Amino acid sequence: MPTFELSLTGLLEKTLQENQINIYRKLFNFVIFCDGINNCLSRITYISSRKDEEHGQGTVLRHFSKWLFLTVDPPLLSDVHADLDNIAITVKEKCVSGSSIVKVSTLLWKPNGRQWSPVGNFTNNRKIYAALVAPLFPNTKYMLNGRKLKIGILEWEQFCTKTASANGSIVYTQVCKDLFDSLGDYLNFTYEFIEPPDGSWGELKETWSGLLGMIKRNEIDFSGIPYGINLKRSKSFAFSSILYNSECEVVYKKLSVNDNHWMLLVSVFKWEVFVCGLLTMTWCIGLYTLLERCRFEEHVDTEEFPAWPPSITEHVMTVVRVPLLQGSLHLPQSRSGRILYTSWWMFCITILAVYTGNLVAIISVVKERRPFNTMKELAENEDFKIITTASFFEDFYKHSNDSVSKRIWKKILTTRSSNIGQSLKADRHYKMLLQTGYYALVAGSITVDSMETTVNNLRRMKCGLGPFYLSLPFGFNSPLAEIFSDKLMRLYDNGLLEALTRKWYSSKLKEYIPARTKADISTLRTVWVTCASGITVAFVILGVECFLNYCIK
Repeated sequence: MPTFELSLTGLLEKTLQENQINIYRKLFNFVIFCDGINNCLSRITYISSRKDEEHGQGTVLRHFSKWLFLTVDPPLLSDVHADLDNIAITVKEKCVSGSSIVKVSTLLWKPNGRQWSPVGNFTNNRKIYAALVAPLFPNTKYMLNGRKLKIGILEWEQFCTKTASANGSIVYTQVCKDLFDSLGDYLNFTYEFIEPPDGSWGELKETWSGLLGMIKRNEIDFSGIPYGINLKRSKSFAFSSILYNSECEVVYKKLSVNDNHWMLLVSVFKWEVFVCGLLTMTWCIGLYTLLERCRFEEHVDTEEFPAWPPSITEHVMTVVRVPLLQGSLHLPQSRSGRILYTSWWMFCITILAVYTGNLVAIISVVKERRPFNTMKELAENEDFKIITTASFFEDFYKHSNDSVSKRIWKKILTTRSSNIGQSLKADRHYKMLLQTGYYALVAGSITVDSMETTVNNLRRMKCGLGPFYLSLPFGFNSPLAEIFSDKLMRLYDNGLLEALTRKWYSSKLKEYIPARTKADISTLRTVWVTCASGITVAFVILGVECFLNYCIK
C-alpha cells in the first residue's frame, strides 16, 4: 500500500502539470487484484479519495479515473470510502454444477444512495455466459455526474446582484445565475454560492485573502466572479477561457463652469479682455479730453464756445456713460472729437452685445469644462485626486518606470484610505467619492458601465492601457478550469454570453441629461451682491456729504 500511495501521488503531480483532460482519461485506468483478506477495496478507495483531495483538486480521480477490482468476495457498500465515479468489481461465484461464474457490477449513484448495479456475467472458460446489459463505466457520459460545486461569490453590479428572497435567504441573480444554470445543465452539476467571510475580493500580502484565499485553501471549487489576469494571480491560480475583455478608462463627475456663482458677471470674459477694455477706456478718456481742450483753445475768443471748457469730470463721464448706454449733456464740438466719440460708441455696442449674449448663455445653458484630456494632465492636476479598485492597474502604475505613471501612483497612495481594502465597502466608498466631485477613478470599461447606472453626470476618458481580460479563477492546475473553458468557449461562440448581458443590461448607454431649471437668486448671486454694494456705497457717500454740509454750516 505505501508503494501504491507514493506512485499515485507522483502520477497525480506529474499529470496535473500537463493539465490536459485527454491525459487524465488515458493514464488513470486501474485494474486491482484483491484477495479479500486485506480489505484492499476499502483501503485503495480511501487512499485514492484522500490523494485526489490533496493533489487532484477533488476532480481528477473522482471523474476521470476508472477502477476495476478483481475480487473473490462480494464487497459491502460500506467498503467504498470515496466519491469515485467509475468503480466496477468482478466477483467469482460457484454454480450448483461446479462451474464458476464471474459476476460484473458497477457502482452507481441512485436516489437512495450508491448501489451496485449488475452489468453481466462471464464463465470460467472465458466465454460470455450472459451478454453485458449495461456499459462497464456508465458515469463517464454524465460529465460531473451530479456533483455539487461550491462557487465563491460577491456582488458585482455588472455581473451579479444580491437579493433577498421571500423566506429571508440571500440569493444572487442576473448574469451569473443564468450562466451557471446553463453550465450546470451541460456539465451535469449543481452548485451553491458561498461568500467570503471578510467580504473582500482578495489580495496577496503574506497569503491570499478574501475570495481568492478561499480558492487557494480549496474551500471552494472556483470563483463565480471573473477576475483580471495579472502576473501574481497567474502564478497562484488557473483561469478559464476569457469571459470578458475590457479597456482602462478614467471616469469622473462632470464639472460645470456655472459652479462659482459669485464670479458670474466677470466669468463672461477672460481677465485679459477686461484689462484691455479698461486700458482702451483710459486711452479714450485721455485722447477725448485732449482733443476737446485743443479745440477750445483755438476758438476761445469766438462766441461759438463758452468762456470756460467742460471740466475733466465731464469729459470722463462722457466716455464712461457710453458703455452704460447713457447720453451726455456735453457732446463733442470738434470734428475729431465726434469721430472719436462715434468710434467709441461702436466699440462699446459690439462689446456689450457679446457680453450680453455670453451672459445669457451662461445663465441658461450648463456648460461643461474638461479638467484634463490626457493622463499627464490628470497627474499634474492638483484639484483631482485619483482612486482605483482594480489590482491590475495598481500593479502597472506601481511598477512602471514612466514619470507620469509614478506621479499617478503617488496620488493613488495619497488618496487611499488605510481602512478601505478591496471589498464591497470599498466599491460603495468610491461611488460616494465620485458623487462629491474632484475624484478620478481608474477602472475597466465594464466597471465604468455599471457606475453610470448609479452615478449621474459621469465623464469618461481612455487611459491608454489594455485591453485586459477577465476570466473565472480556479485552483492552481485545477482540472475544472479546462472543463469549464471548453463550455465557456462554446457559449461565447454561440453568442449566449452576449445575449445574457443584453438581457440584464442595455447595450446602449443612456447619458444623464439634467432638466433645465429656471434662473433663481442663487444663479444671479453676483447681480444681487453688486446691487446691494452700490446701494450701500451710495448711502455711505450721502452720509459723508450730509456730515460735511452740517460741519460747514
